Amino acid sequence: MLKAVTLSLFALLLVPSTAATASSPAKAVHEQATKAIAVESAAQQKYQQWTDQKEHIAADIRDMKAMDSWLEFQNKKYTKYIQKQEETISELERRKEEARRIKMELEPYLETVVDSLRQFVASDLPFLAEERARRLQFLQTSLDDYRLELSEKLRRVFEALLIEMEYGRNVATTTQELDINGAPTQVTIFRLGRTALFYQTTDNTQAGYWDRASGSWKPLNESYSRTLHRATEMAARKRAVELLDLPVGAGR
Repeated sequence: MLKAVTLSLFALLLVPSTAATASSPAKAVHEQATKAIAVESAAQQKYQQWTDQKEHIAADIRDMKAMDSWLEFQNKKYTKYIQKQEETISELERRKEEARRIKMELEPYLETVVDSLRQFVASDLPFLAEERARRLQFLQTSLDDYRLELSEKLRRVFEALLIEMEYGRNVATTTQELDINGAPTQVTIFRLGRTALFYQTTDNTQAGYWDRASGSWKPLNESYSRTLHRATEMAARKRAVELLDLPVGAGR
């Protein structure tokens, strides 16, 4: 009996030890599985992180390629812009040099033109003497004004030349006082372009012309008085234009 109890107790003592021995591999497997799952989970997280980084990097690469293409396009455009600007600057430099050269030639040329115009007026028919003298003086004052732009000087000279040119294309009448037969006499001057100058007294009794050869007024036959009267009326637009017989030329 005692022996049986002892065996029973020994058996009971052996049972926990056997159970513990049997549970040890399961625990180890569980721990290994747990570790494997943790490793797998960590690997999955690492993979997901790497995938996300890969997508970000791929997106950055696409953006960089797009930016590279855009910069290459802009570089080509700006190269063309710079080339165009260089051409423009070169053209402006050429024009600047041309303007400087023209100024060097034009300024003394305008002086020559005004001098020639002065000589021309002096040798021309004696009409509008004061007006033309004032114009010449105005031109000379303009050329001597250093503050005046060359373009304005050129414009004024051209304007004076146009006015003088117009004198040769029209007819006009003016009144002035002439010395006729030693006495100051009020007369009407009829200018036929630059071809001839005639005078007629206010009472239409005397008439004359400007003689270029002698540089003086010479009388005309009284038969021309009526013709000159019609001519002055036509110049004043008081009479319709018609053909007139006037002595134009060297011989009168």
